[in-house]
Amino acid sequence: MIRAAARIGFFTRLDLAARHVGVIGLVFLAGCGSDGRDTALLVGTSFPDELRERVERSFEAENPSIDVRFVEAGDGVAALVNRDSASAFDVWWAAPATVLHRAAEAGLLQPHRPAWVTESGGDAEHVTDLWHPVLLTPFVIAFNREVVPIARAPRDWRDIFHLRWLEEVYALDPTRSADGAYFIGAMAMDALRRDGDVEPAFDWLVRLERQIGRWVGEPGDAIRALGADNAKLAILPRAVVEAARSRDASWLHYRAPTTGTPQLTLGIAIMRGTTVDEAARRFVDHVGTTEVVTESKLLTHWDPAHGAVAETRLPSGFEIEQRATVYPLALDTLVTEIDGWVSRWDLQIRGR
Repeated sequence: MIRAAARIGFFTRLDLAARHVGVIGLVFLAGCGSDGRDTALLVGTSFPDELRERVERSFEAENPSIDVRFVEAGDGVAALVNRDSASAFDVWWAAPATVLHRAAEAGLLQPHRPAWVTESGGDAEHVTDLWHPVLLTPFVIAFNREVVPIARAPRDWRDIFHLRWLEEVYALDPTRSADGAYFIGAMAMDALRRDGDVEPAFDWLVRLERQIGRWVGEPGDAIRALGADNAKLAILPRAVVEAARSRDASWLHYRAPTTGTPQLTLGIAIMRGTTVDEAARRFVDHVGTTEVVTESKLLTHWDPAHGAVAETRLPSGFEIEQRATVYPLALDTLVTEIDGWVSRWDLQIRGR
């Protein structure tokens, strides 16, 4: 059955969320008092409290005149800032690449090239100084190794189309999850790159639909289904799977598809019009230090886009040792087309 087409577009939903987050930021500001330091730096992020606190301590130890204050910022917020009023924050830390690309196009960001980008030689897929990738994680095929023997687990995307996985695959719903939408868009982009046409990707998505047991809004729903043997496989970001393994799901395992996989990217940017430009630049520079890169890896399980992790600080068996081949993506095309691709998937493929 075709659903009502009144779904809000992917980025439109993010824009609506922006207004809510912007209000949170302004309320936060109103409640902050001064502790005598010269500069208050507002950093918008969705990172966990523990990482925020560690980075705040290390940054303020090196910059005692700057008071870092964190503002909650979700995965979206392309229209977070109204340039006729105050920004909700000065630095945007851990925003998705697609959203930062939109923000850059809208003129909401100001350029800065931190030393850690220059030293690493930059990123072949990232050519602007308006924002910089900080963390990466690929999509993987996750499973419960107590239910699915490792030897029988899929090694590549084509393997999930075997009859044994019929209606046994969980995946993120592209209409309820920004990561799910990104997965659909990245698959279409890869087909466009290889074949000059997105149709092979939609043929692939038709085949995937036959294997899907449920589209979920949250990764935790898929992981719980694997634990309860309500699903045999789940398509999820690796960082989510590794975080669950480290907490209470040692039975989780996964494969990085051998022919390649989409990769999520989180970035950092300075908001245009900030009145604390020097403090913002120092914070962006600090994010690329070995200390912060290591803390970020430890507490989020995302991989650093630049810089090296202090391996001696990673616990033994911290993650499954498995390299992933990731798809190269043209963000400008993805951002332009993703709403249409997700809408097409929803109307023509879901549930059919």
